[in-house]
Amino acid sequence: MAVPAGMISRSPTYHDTEAGYILPNDPAEHTRLIDQANSLVALMKGRIIHAPITSSGPKTILDMGCGTGIVTRYLASHFPTSQIYGIDLCQVPAEPTDITSKNLTFIRGNFRKMAGKDERLQWGSLDFFFSRLLLDGMTDWPGYVKDAFTMLKPGCWAEMGDYVEDCFYEDNHIIPREAWEWQKAIREGGFKQGLDLDAGWTIKGYMEDAGFVDIQRWEYRVPYWRGALKERPEATRMTEHAIGDKWGLYWHMIPKLVEPLGLSEEVVEGYRRDMQRDLAEEEGKYQVVTVTIGRKPEA
Repeated sequence: MAVPAGMISRSPTYHDTEAGYILPNDPAEHTRLIDQANSLVALMKGRIIHAPITSSGPKTILDMGCGTGIVTRYLASHFPTSQIYGIDLCQVPAEPTDITSKNLTFIRGNFRKMAGKDERLQWGSLDFFFSRLLLDGMTDWPGYVKDAFTMLKPGCWAEMGDYVEDCFYEDNHIIPREAWEWQKAIREGGFKQGLDLDAGWTIKGYMEDAGFVDIQRWEYRVPYWRGALKERPEATRMTEHAIGDKWGLYWHMIPKLVEPLGLSEEVVEGYRRDMQRDLAEEEGKYQVVTVTIGRKPEA
């Protein structure tokens, strides 16, 4: 898919909130999020849900950080007898089908502040808790995962998917963080803001600490070279999404992540250029997206 004109050169809007989310919230970002969501579905060979739940099983489902609502709407259609809630910091863009989806409700707000207080988000009320790609906004992972645990009924599942910020080569060795100065800087700045840029790896530990059992993790590779797509055609959309930061994800993320470091505009612009160079197509290079599930024990 071609990158829309102005994706990088635009001046995006951001959340006017204390929640810490660092990505834009404008229509161009909504377009990117929809493409990213569809690319992830392809990468996972159509498997949106990994937890072992059946279409007749869950009565109440929450999609936390639902963004454009694309997964929330899938859940509403796939589980027609379930009550589906999607919550996000921003207003979810409306779709014509929302009017006829009687089991779908979008909530605007901060889950961490509303959990246990809003009548729709009562402790112990959920049969399934779903979230994906929160590493750019979640500033208290242990507390968040514990809240997810508390929201669930005994015996029910949570599923959380996220990136691992590191890049790797096919022989499984990690690209040293100090080799990419911009990568080192976003980690330092992200840490100062409470972000965990390794959430794809660390969610498993957070789940263990929160009390989840039967924890499982799936790892999906996103190649940074098109030659890999002959054997992994399912990664095609994600690879095109990733090579050279074509959708401007890192381009707009870098200034926000390094903000606590007090760097000059010249240095930040240099990091942006270095990022595009380092994320260019290169044989053997890849990133990882993970999906982790865990079950709340029976009472």
